[in-house]
Amino acid sequence: MTKHSGKYFRKGDPILYGILFVILGTVALKAFRMKPVEAGKAEIWVAGKLEYVLPLKVEESDLFVDTPLGGVNVKFKDRMVRVTSSNSPLKLCVKQGWIKNPGETIIGVPDKLVIKIAGAATAGQAAAGSDDNIDIILK
Repeated sequence: MTKHSGKYFRKGDPILYGILFVILGTVALKAFRMKPVEAGKAEIWVAGKLEYVLPLKVEESDLFVDTPLGGVNVKFKDRMVRVTSSNSPLKLCVKQGWIKNPGETIIGVPDKLVIKIAGAATAGQAAAGSDDNIDIILK
């Protein structure tokens, strides 16, 4: 049997715990200060080429997108997007349903179709002419 010394910390443990607390606190503060990105447009890619960039609107509208398998019907409604019909065998892009948040995608592999929701550009980004492919910039 071992004898318990009654000490819970070794000499350097409080310093290590203090440093970890400061780092985690800083990360948590940065995370809470981040603002959510508002969805602004839908990008429709067919066979690796950007075919359409359409703003998300509240009004309902339909679009036919020609694909290698014959095409898909895309519905826009309440700032959301979905594929309503496809000629692919399993129709997985139809089963994915509505997407509305930036970064969400609908992928139809046999159709070679990708629909991606992109965030709205802020005034600073539009003025600077920034590239939409940049996700984050670290300083």
